[in-house]
Amino acid sequence: MNRREFIALTGAACFNIGYAATLPRIVGKGKRLRMALIGCGNRGVNSLLQEMAKEQVVAFADPNQKRIEAAYAKMRKLDPAIDTSKIRTFRDYRELFEKAADEIDAVVIATTNNHHALPAILAMRHGIHVYVEKPMALTAGEALAMHAAAKRYGVVTQVGHQGHSANGIRLAAEYMAAGAFGEVKEVWCWCARMHSRPSAPARCASPAEIDWDVWCGGSPVCGWYAADEVFPELSTHDWHSWIDYGNGTVGNWGAHIYDTPMFMLGLDKTPPLSVEAKEVGWGAAGAWPMRSHVEFTFPARGKAPPVTMHWYDGVREGVPLKKPYYEGFFGQIYRREDQFLPPELLEEEKRLCGWKKGASFGLMGTMIRLDGGVVTFGGWGASPQFWPKTLRTKFPKPPQLFERIESHFGNFCEAIREGKKASTDFDYGAPLGTLIALTNVAQRAGRKKLLWDGQRFTNDAQSNAYVAKDYRKGWSIV
Repeated sequence: MNRREFIALTGAACFNIGYAATLPRIVGKGKRLRMALIGCGNRGVNSLLQEMAKEQVVAFADPNQKRIEAAYAKMRKLDPAIDTSKIRTFRDYRELFEKAADEIDAVVIATTNNHHALPAILAMRHGIHVYVEKPMALTAGEALAMHAAAKRYGVVTQVGHQGHSANGIRLAAEYMAAGAFGEVKEVWCWCARMHSRPSAPARCASPAEIDWDVWCGGSPVCGWYAADEVFPELSTHDWHSWIDYGNGTVGNWGAHIYDTPMFMLGLDKTPPLSVEAKEVGWGAAGAWPMRSHVEFTFPARGKAPPVTMHWYDGVREGVPLKKPYYEGFFGQIYRREDQFLPPELLEEEKRLCGWKKGASFGLMGTMIRLDGGVVTFGGWGASPQFWPKTLRTKFPKPPQLFERIESHFGNFCEAIREGKKASTDFDYGAPLGTLIALTNVAQRAGRKKLLWDGQRFTNDAQSNAYVAKDYRKGWSIV
């Protein structure tokens, strides 16, 4: 999809808000939802399928036959009495929508990131409700197009930012509303992990059980490679590292980390004014950076002042990416001195933790400086931590402002049956997904300040090429 097609799609969808060729699926209270799982990898089978099994699973879609078999085995383990022969299977989700759309109330999309937008939009066109794993989309253009489609077709949506339904992120926002953190003008986000590679691995033919053309989807068809001592194989988890299939560290982990400052400070209410890569350390061609520092500026929001938000990720230059320094599946950099972290964070850790053995602000999170110390927030909506601990006594527990949610996935199902919004629907997920994608654009653009108007960069035409993407024939989201 080129930029003209993207503008046409999002513009037409926004203009036709309220119109739907197919009405959203209506499921009464007490009724089970008919659900299809698209993407039967680790996240889909080992986490989401357990939640889906509380409803009625009617279909699986995955280009890897072994993953389909794993999904069947998981269902039999969850419910030994189930007749799995009634669950339809497809290697290509496009065929699922052609042949089985009328049998489905909701889809759960747990694919590689380059497959998030198309099945979501196909589902919405059929009036099917959509749960999509984080990050919402591969590009900012896809996130905006998915958001426009959700408005047009009126379906219930949810992005898999499970921390957003946790108590911690809501408590953080309540502290903020009570004035505990004062006027926040600068925040530091960090992740001591890395999804990249220092060099490109040798490529070979894909295994026979995988339909590799379908696995690649709208992205270029690349070679497959097996795991080595440190890095996993491309089709398991290492796809996060590659520009055409994942979003690097910020896509996998920043999707959790950005959530807290965004919700707490209301950064979803207005797009950033600018984004700039202050430092980028590249590795293999075609892979995301091995480290980066990206800076966003946000305008004032009502009485709240403008905010500068920093993102740091990855490994310091010169660190050997081998055991015991690094473990590839989760991108874990083990030693604190090897992690590429904000100097402000290290300064406050040294001052407040005294560099005690094992004492730190954690592997990932957000830091805000306060009068007399700092407050940090971990990934997945973890509760505020005050440093020094005595600071907590200065701030009594604030009054509750936000609903407490027992289950992120259950919230999605409840929203469908009750005809209401889910906790992280596309109204919230699209701004968050766009922020992740803009981090990627800044990394690719180099050290330049990019001015953003909500849909495009106004001062750099070359960087606008990264807002949308071109698709292989048959895979366009238009």
